[in-house]
Amino acid sequence: MPDGVRQVDIGVEGGRIAAVGEVGRAKLEIDARGKLVLPGCVDLHTHLASTPTFTPLDDFEHGTRAAIAGGVTTVVSMVYQEDGSLRRGIERGLRDAERSLADFAFHVVVTDPSGTARAEIPALMRDGHAGLKVFMVSPRFVERRDDYRLLLRAASEAGAVIAIHAEDHAIVATRTAELHASGRTGVEHFPESRPVEAEVKAVAEAIDLAATTEATIYLVHLSSRQALETVREGKRRARVFGETRPLYLYLTRAQFDRPDAALWVGQPPLREADDVDAVWSALSDGTLDTVGTDHIPHTRAAKLAAGLSFDQVPPGVSNLETLLPMLYSEGVRKGRLTLARMVEVLATAPARIAGMFPRKGVLAAGSDADVVIFDPEMRRTIRAGELHSACDYDPYEGWDVTGWPELVLLRGEVAFERGITRAKPGRGRFVPRSALK
Repeated sequence: MPDGVRQVDIGVEGGRIAAVGEVGRAKLEIDARGKLVLPGCVDLHTHLASTPTFTPLDDFEHGTRAAIAGGVTTVVSMVYQEDGSLRRGIERGLRDAERSLADFAFHVVVTDPSGTARAEIPALMRDGHAGLKVFMVSPRFVERRDDYRLLLRAASEAGAVIAIHAEDHAIVATRTAELHASGRTGVEHFPESRPVEAEVKAVAEAIDLAATTEATIYLVHLSSRQALETVREGKRRARVFGETRPLYLYLTRAQFDRPDAALWVGQPPLREADDVDAVWSALSDGTLDTVGTDHIPHTRAAKLAAGLSFDQVPPGVSNLETLLPMLYSEGVRKGRLTLARMVEVLATAPARIAGMFPRKGVLAAGSDADVVIFDPEMRRTIRAGELHSACDYDPYEGWDVTGWPELVLLRGEVAFERGITRAKPGRGRFVPRSALK
């Protein structure tokens, strides 16, 4: 509830929440006694759309099947600029999303910040596309810093949010070259190739850019204590939102001591236990605003293919289905987060940042009836074979989790019920994003 945790009835009509409180008899009644009734989660960071040269293992159909089963009812996917055009990337995303089970929107990854591309932003905003994405770790960012600065200014003027992958290209390139030159190419050296200093330097630069252009930035997958300290300071002088992802809450660099370490390759790499503690603290105190999955799994065979150097392992893991249950089990049940704070970082805050609130992210009259009936005592052992991603392994394989979605409504219709997916491909709808106020 917007005003905290309460015991109330919720009335649904026409796909929207019609009433919260005293509700009369209905054609369909769901008894949620003993359960938690939560707003559907909003994941601001997924990779479900194709590009001209790449089709993800979890496309919109497979990825959103996992999302719905985990209580994520709205996904925001990255789409890539095509032939210089931002709109063409969105058009590809819309075609891909015709098979989506969940509601969806986009961030457009800008690889060519030309004047023509910048001129597209106002019209895209009018059509409900209010998010862009920049990879600072790309050499293009180094080569065209001035153009990217102009992009941030144009986004600021239009009211768009810029998601930023903040790692410094020069540091990553130099470390990678040094490791190759010394013959240290095994995956165990991956964390050395993308050190904390690369994240910290890029985060500081991104905040400076936000301050000078008055842009709103959304720093994705923050992973280290030092980067979070930089964000904490930066929020005092720029409009900065921060995201972490599940990997940095549950796992440490120790995974890279394992022979199958490639299974946990993501960018940035897993950090030390002290960084994990810092991420939990930042999530609790508001330095971090959201948890996004950065969902882009690859098969075990692709991750563990023979002969790959650390920089050739495809980055990314599956996280959509376990996002909510693991944060409840490891966060709320262990006293690291309150229940209200969990709902804030998984539903309300991402909906606000995306310009979807109050249509999404809250249980309130007039909002979409995206509702998760969550059993706080259900015990599950995570096994990839029992989940809905197309991936054949899970990064938390064998973890015992307490708390799991029992039933999920998407716009008032049952989408998932006691282990069975009811939603069909194409059930999802595009959610127009508004300028962030």
